[in-house]
Amino acid sequence: MAKELMPLYYAIMKHFMDGQEYAAQDVIDALKPDYGDYKLLTRKDVEEALDTAKENGLLDESGCDLDESEQLRIYYRVNEFGRDMIDRYIGKYSNPA
Repeated sequence: MAKELMPLYYAIMKHFMDGQEYAAQDVIDALKPDYGDYKLLTRKDVEEALDTAKENGLLDESGCDLDESEQLRIYYRVNEFGRDMIDRYIGKYSNPA
């Protein structure tokens, strides 16, 4: 029986709950073991999810640089409002160990 996973967007948001800053590729690398076969686990789609979370006030941009391919990499970190909302609305979901 395949294990049931929370929706990908929820997993992306919960990844930020440790208070660290992450760029899209960091999130992809962390979620790949469980979500690797998801079609939306791409840099473009994860960047869009992170930008949407920023626009909705859940995440703040915390820095940027260029990756090895000279592509812009934007880092995000959860803010106090985002932490409260993630706890309140996504916190009840957990992936089985």
